[in-house]
Amino acid sequence: MDSKSPKSSRDTPTAEGMLTPKEFAEAQKVSLSWLAKARKRGDGPSFVRFGRSVRYFPIRRPR
Repeated sequence: MDSKSPKSSRDTPTAEGMLTPKEFAEAQKVSLSWLAKARKRGDGPSFVRFGRSVRYFPIRRPR
């Protein structure tokens, strides 16, 4: 059986520290609708899918 499982837990992405679409939209002052459309177009902020769930990377602002 040729399985393509991750070699270690470090290779497995987790949603820890990532934002839900609602949290991201509130933080960035954009609508959930805009985020969904941007995901579909491929020109929005970076995100990851975990099954059917979507999570966004927090945007770090320079000090």
